[in-house]
Amino acid sequence: MELKKLAIVNHNLGSGGAEKLIYDISLELNKRKIDFSVILLTSKNCVYGKKLLSAGIDVKYLSHKWDIYSPKNIFRLVKILKDYDVIHTNIFSAQLWTAFSSYFLDSDKKFITTEHNTSNNRRDKKIFKLIDRWMYSRYNSVVSITELTKKSLENWVDITSKMYIVQNGIDIDKYENSLSLKREDLGLKDNHIVITQIARLDTIKNHETTIRALKELPSKYRVLFLGEGEREKALKKMCEDLDVSDRVQFLGYREDVAKILKISDISILTSSYEGLPISALESMVLNPFIGSDVSGIKELVQGSGLLFQYNNHISLKDKILMLMESEKFYTLIKNRCHDKAKEFSIEKTVDQYLSIYER
Repeated sequence: MELKKLAIVNHNLGSGGAEKLIYDISLELNKRKIDFSVILLTSKNCVYGKKLLSAGIDVKYLSHKWDIYSPKNIFRLVKILKDYDVIHTNIFSAQLWTAFSSYFLDSDKKFITTEHNTSNNRRDKKIFKLIDRWMYSRYNSVVSITELTKKSLENWVDITSKMYIVQNGIDIDKYENSLSLKREDLGLKDNHIVITQIARLDTIKNHETTIRALKELPSKYRVLFLGEGEREKALKKMCEDLDVSDRVQFLGYREDVAKILKISDISILTSSYEGLPISALESMVLNPFIGSDVSGIKELVQGSGLLFQYNNHISLKDKILMLMESEKFYTLIKNRCHDKAKEFSIEKTVDQYLSIYER
């Protein structure tokens, strides 16, 4: 079928990886003159939504409150989705309420959703197994971002919809061609070895391992945490307790990620699980990358970056030293990471989504 009018639906466009992906996809769709809107359940904490609006992209907010789990969203969605032919959802709240709204919309509309993770906090609760089974059944197509994500979802619920795999992508040129910050802009010296971690300050991202590893490293090592979240206060307290506060910076949400990566020596990700992490791809364009040996990271990193034993700060420390103590090895890993990241372009991702939309 010819793609007519597309709606991309999510709870908001905060500073997470899936939200960044939707932002990049939207910019690429706009370049291609696709007729689409981004529909968000709330305007709260919507950093990328504001940026899309400033780029001239149609963004519609259903609420200005944090009520993403309110059943009112069903009727808000029905009212707005009646004008669209293809509806593509992402994170759970948007998936759920759109599934309900599908009962009240024309049967010729096509519903597509994307699964972004190999696990989530619903998958240890039996009631959610029933809810998820019903929810995914309301979609014509279910996209997974990796083969592992697809298998994990199939193991969780019986999927009757058509299934596809579309890998995440990033705007590679943006990172390669970015200008660099000056180290002194962040109070860093030329002799500092800078480790950057891009991840929301959430339990599953396990920043504690990074802080413990830093304690074991020489004083010239510095850590930059890029991301917001409820764990910030607790993590800062941990830095104080371990006497590394003067070596760690919590930079929050940043729009100049590429500029910061250009003054970094190493990028890391210490998560307990991932899907296909956007932050890892961004990091690998410019830096050698070290990730925890868990689902969603090891499949991406094997053969390019380094893996450390999950939750083992000594293993992480050893991998960091292994990189920094050999210039030849450092250059090898950096080049391998760059080559791997270039396989994941946003143009390729959008090509694949358009193919699914047009079916």
